[in-house]
Amino acid sequence: MKIPKYWAQGKYSLDTNESFTAWRWSDTSYEQAQQLANDKAREIALKFQNGQQLDRYSYGRNPLREEIVQSIKNANGNEIGIVTRNLYGALVLNAAQAMFIDIDFSDKESRAVSASERVYLQTIEQWAQAHRDWTLRVYRTFGGMRCLITNEIFDPTQESSLAVLRGLKSDPLYVTLCRQQESFRARLTPKPWRCGANQPPSRYPWENVRQERNYREWEQAYQRAASRFITCRLLKQIGDATTHPNVAPILSTHDEMACSTNNLNLA
Repeated sequence: MKIPKYWAQGKYSLDTNESFTAWRWSDTSYEQAQQLANDKAREIALKFQNGQQLDRYSYGRNPLREEIVQSIKNANGNEIGIVTRNLYGALVLNAAQAMFIDIDFSDKESRAVSASERVYLQTIEQWAQAHRDWTLRVYRTFGGMRCLITNEIFDPTQESSLAVLRGLKSDPLYVTLCRQQESFRARLTPKPWRCGANQPPSRYPWENVRQERNYREWEQAYQRAASRFITCRLLKQIGDATTHPNVAPILSTHDEMACSTNNLNLA
């Protein structure tokens, strides 16, 4: 999983007063992240000064700049998942081997919710008939469906794993993100604009104590708003109840945080 512990922003100014910034990361220390960020900002500035082409990164190539909230470990003490807070403040479960499959309805399909749900559920059931060795939990989300294969583990960088995602019509951007970030992802809490909360006032990591304090105040208000909604609702389990030991803690965390109460609206 590409989820760094430390982030830093580097800055470099040219004699022309043009300034350049860059974010870099480290799992070792903040100081190392800062040095890498400074070096990258200087590299970008000098390339610009010399008329060289600047780097243009594809979606998901760099690690996502997200605050680490919780570590999830298996019975042997190995980290198998990490809960982070994403760009717009929602909690996200990142799983090293537990395959979440994200299926988005189109805007037109979202307007015919029950019909779309039946069609996609039928597609998933047909797919499962051809893959009887796997157990799937199928969830309804605000804008589509979510599946979790519970009795097997997968490597998100392998083409065979990505083929499963594509076979179940998973969102192409999600497939790309899984490969690049070396993990599967599932949002655990509502998007702020769906639950009546404001957008966060800043982004992690914060520039100073005051900025973080303002963010934490926003976070408390968001949590109060989010508590009135759920992120997904279990529709069906296909297959037996067998759960792989490296999936069980992921499943428990997911269901507790994303869909523990079924009588709330989706967001």
